[in-house]
Amino acid sequence: MHDINFNVLKDRAMDVDPDIRFMALEDLRKFLQDESAALTRTTLNHSLENFFPILLSMLNDQNPDVQSQAIKSFEPMVRYLSNETFLKLVKKLFALVQKSNSSTGNVTGLKSFTVSVPNIALRSLFAQSNSRDKSEFVSDKLSNSNYRFDSRLARSIMDYLIPQIVDNPVTIDSIELLIDLVTEIGYVLTQDELLNLSLYLTKVAMSETGLIGKKSMVALERVVALVRTDVVVNKLLAHINESVQPTKLFVTFQLYSVCLKRGIKPNSIDSIYNTITSNLKIEATKDDEDDLDFDNLVKENSLKDEALTTLIDLVSQNFLPVEFKNTVIALTKSYVNYNPLAQDEDFVDDDEEDISFSDDEQEEEDDDENDGSWKLRAKATILARSLLKSFPDTLELLSRGVLPVLSFADSNDQVVSEAIKSSIAIVNSTSPRDSSNVSVLIPIIAERMKLANETQVPLFLKLVESLNRFDNTALVVELFEILKNRKLITSGSFDYLQFYCSTLKFHDNLPPQVIERMSSDFIKNLDDKSFNMITDSIKCLSLLFHQDSFKELDTIVDLLIHKVEDSKKYPSDLVRQSIIALGEAYGRADNKKILNVFKHSIEYEGTSKTTIDVLTQIYSTDIPSDYSYLILKKLSTSIMSSNEATSVASLLLMNKIFERLPSGDFDDTAGNLVLLLGVTNKANYECIFHILIKLVDTVLQEKYRTPLIKTIVKLVNEGKIEVTDNSFFQFITTACKQIPDFYDFFEQNLNLNSELSAKILAICATQNKLENKIMARREEFQNYYNTNINDDRLAFDILFLGYVGTHIEVKELDVQTLIGVLNNSQLTNDDNISAASTALGLIAQKHIDSAVPIVLNAYETSDKTIIRGSLVDSLSIAADACTEDQKRVIWNKVFNFPVEFGHEVITELKKSGELLGKIAVVDELTIKTDNLKTTYLILVITKSLLNNLEATKVNNTLLDSLIKSSIDWLSIVNIDIRQIVVGNLLTGLHSKPDTVLPILDSIILPKIFEQLQAEDSFKKIITMGPYKYVLDEGLEIRKLCYEFIYSVISLENSVVAKYNINLENIASKIIEFGLVDNQTDVTVLACINLTNYVELHKDSAVELITRDGGNMFTTMINNLKKQLSKKLSAKASTQDSESHQERIKSIIKLSKKFASVVEAAESNDLAAAIRIWNEYNNDLKTNFTIYYKSTDGV
Repeated sequence: MHDINFNVLKDRAMDVDPDIRFMALEDLRKFLQDESAALTRTTLNHSLENFFPILLSMLNDQNPDVQSQAIKSFEPMVRYLSNETFLKLVKKLFALVQKSNSSTGNVTGLKSFTVSVPNIALRSLFAQSNSRDKSEFVSDKLSNSNYRFDSRLARSIMDYLIPQIVDNPVTIDSIELLIDLVTEIGYVLTQDELLNLSLYLTKVAMSETGLIGKKSMVALERVVALVRTDVVVNKLLAHINESVQPTKLFVTFQLYSVCLKRGIKPNSIDSIYNTITSNLKIEATKDDEDDLDFDNLVKENSLKDEALTTLIDLVSQNFLPVEFKNTVIALTKSYVNYNPLAQDEDFVDDDEEDISFSDDEQEEEDDDENDGSWKLRAKATILARSLLKSFPDTLELLSRGVLPVLSFADSNDQVVSEAIKSSIAIVNSTSPRDSSNVSVLIPIIAERMKLANETQVPLFLKLVESLNRFDNTALVVELFEILKNRKLITSGSFDYLQFYCSTLKFHDNLPPQVIERMSSDFIKNLDDKSFNMITDSIKCLSLLFHQDSFKELDTIVDLLIHKVEDSKKYPSDLVRQSIIALGEAYGRADNKKILNVFKHSIEYEGTSKTTIDVLTQIYSTDIPSDYSYLILKKLSTSIMSSNEATSVASLLLMNKIFERLPSGDFDDTAGNLVLLLGVTNKANYECIFHILIKLVDTVLQEKYRTPLIKTIVKLVNEGKIEVTDNSFFQFITTACKQIPDFYDFFEQNLNLNSELSAKILAICATQNKLENKIMARREEFQNYYNTNINDDRLAFDILFLGYVGTHIEVKELDVQTLIGVLNNSQLTNDDNISAASTALGLIAQKHIDSAVPIVLNAYETSDKTIIRGSLVDSLSIAADACTEDQKRVIWNKVFNFPVEFGHEVITELKKSGELLGKIAVVDELTIKTDNLKTTYLILVITKSLLNNLEATKVNNTLLDSLIKSSIDWLSIVNIDIRQIVVGNLLTGLHSKPDTVLPILDSIILPKIFEQLQAEDSFKKIITMGPYKYVLDEGLEIRKLCYEFIYSVISLENSVVAKYNINLENIASKIIEFGLVDNQTDVTVLACINLTNYVELHKDSAVELITRDGGNMFTTMINNLKKQLSKKLSAKASTQDSESHQERIKSIIKLSKKFASVVEAAESNDLAAAIRIWNEYNNDLKTNFTIYYKSTDGV
């Protein structure tokens, strides 16, 4: 948009033609909302200020459209005005507001409900902040300003307007303006100011009636929402209590509610409670109804309504003292049927019960006797479920005392609705073993279903749904009979559909008449005009199909088939749900028709994946072979789908089909499988090789064989195949039997430095009885063994012969020989040691009874940790073939082996612990020990158990003990022990959260926090020439602790709340220790953790920086400043430079993320801290401009 000429604009705005005046203002508004045009104007503030007089005069324009446009013109200009100009505008508009009020003040009552035009314009100025979307002024939502008033301007506005408002007579204008001011810029008010404003509004609420009184209560809610201390709440309530008057109790209860809903517990709870209950006493009504003062009764009931509302707020906030809960239950019971105008039922003539009235007559009668008591019955019913939520132990009292007397037959629909909601809350809190406590509902529901009006029936069905967890089949059957007798239309209703779904979910064998009624409705629903109704009905059909066979099944199936065949007429989700439902019907309906429709739906992209999933679920030997061949042809194409989910689903179904099919011609399938193998995810290899085994004759044909074995070689050499991948080796075994030449090809192309290659060649050699190849390797082994035991080529020969030895005897490689290799003092080659260890385990597996004692003896007699570690590796391989007795022997020997604990034996102990974790003899696991070696072993065993132990009561008890013991071991000054303790806690948090979470906040985190400080015990002085360097060996422990903290911060909010995890405390520890750490890695991790904290728990972060007057906030800023002040050494290495840059970027990202927290937390109490924050932010942008612009903070 082009620039705007304000001189021309003024002329147009004063034109006699209202249309021209209107368009002038519209052009101004559009100009102000055009970013590209507005940003080019440096004098815009001055031009707008000069335009104020004209714009203000237009608020009084005789043309209503122009006047309305003038009001709209103020809001978009706000962001372009300086603070001084904006304040001038506020003062000018407020002067017009006062003038308007003075001109109407003499008109009786006018000020009580009239909002002046200037006030509308003034209030629009404050429709700019984060609550703009809720504003009534930004009606077109076109403004992009989203302006946020800074604290200085907000303070100036408040200093000017608040005294003007509170020192002058109250008007609707002043109250409405006050509501907006507090909502938008109330954060600048101090707690004392909030108290004074609260006292003022309390006075207004007490003295004013009508709209002003109601609006003053709204304003008070906004003010109290900003209160952060119990001091203010207590002073406010003390003032309210001093002002209590019998004639003002109605307002008093409302004021109590405002204070209670703030959530800060006051010290006058008893006084509030007594005031409430003293006004809830039920006095006996006079026998002669003519003597009853109806108007007085209405007033009393209205007051009691407010009292009950306040009592609900008291209970809901968990402020009700426990000693009063039984009294409140009795009160609840008294009011759930409270109806002072009701006739005494004992005197009702039986003949009168048969008299019926028309709806009009009943409505008229209700109007005549509308004393408001229905509100009390509704509130008492709400109070019942509030009590249950705050005091779960009241369940039985509520079930036996309140539930039976709830007003289910009330003449007021709202009361009935609340009665049902409270009943559902009680039922949902009741366990199945206590179902007798809610059985009283069954006859009540049956009776009400017969008599309730049609709009109430769905409500009672919701109550029945909550009872479906219990044995309520008889009730369900009775309800369906009632529905039939009442001739209610139940099809096409989501309420009835939901009831059907719930009933089917919890009842397996419903009577035929019930299923018939449901089926009839489902058939109608499937032809409904609403696609949502059809889709939801189809989802429910999956449950229906699990019932015993019923006569309408074929009709329903035909309707579903029609949906799939006519798929273009329906949403794709509806068609997919139809396919799923047909899958559920398979085996109960005409299978041939269902399979036929799947044959076509598998071809379309939108339904292919769903069809494949369903076929996988239903596939069995009953499906004809010719159909299977047809599906395989489709799958041969879909396995190559660019959609990985479709590809994987196709593989799974293909594998299932091949398990049941005889051999055949599968050229296309074989070719695509070979292609897929080279590009697919590693997780799919197992399934592919399973299928290739079935297609081995085809894939080993010349045209497929070469690309296949080349792909296999590539995967093996790239390390994508694991030595434990059974399906792969089954295929190799099968293939090698047919193609003896495979050995030569693999020997020439595989990387012969891997165990995997050795296993492949061993399989090829043994399957084809290639004795010459085996002999060559035996001779090589002997040669290297006798001449150069550290030759790199020896490892492959040992592994090859080890795997050969699992099939045939290799005399050169028996248990004793391999132990001799390991004991050879000249052996130093790590690969050769590892190979010998693996081969020993493989040979020992085959001769388990004789081998294990020999290996254990060698283990016990060796004085070298590397040899013992290798022998433990062998035992880990052999353990899979061991009996329980043999495992116990291994446990005792290894666990109790005496070794001096030290860093040099850590590798051995890790291996020992992993072996013991694999064969854990739980009853011999000692937990209390002072021996460091035993401690470390237990920790490694714990890690294994955390990953692999099944969750049982006994196992969980063991893990609880192990975790608690390990936490105490964090006090041990040893790096290796502390690292594995923290590592185990991290593992447990993910794999066994039920063990870790209950003790996380109280026991684990305090110990973790102790690890966040660098300890002198872990610092070593390293001398390098003339220089001395400090090596911080505790760095890795701190890094691991921050990884653990990150996982804690990342927990779901529901988990944090359930286990009372103090996130603010965690964040404060990160600020206190992590942001001052000398190690860059720790600083970066601290920033990452705090950034994650803000992202996931912003409300908690706001609470953190506002408590204690912003002390922690100031500490964070100062610590970040210290980190940024660190300079890079002139002699810094490339790695040091990168670390330095990473630290700056992480600080900037944290600072950008924290800006939103500061904005949300702004208050006068934080003024000093926010000033420091703003200075820090400006310095950050100035001194680190390039980093700031390039770092993402969103």
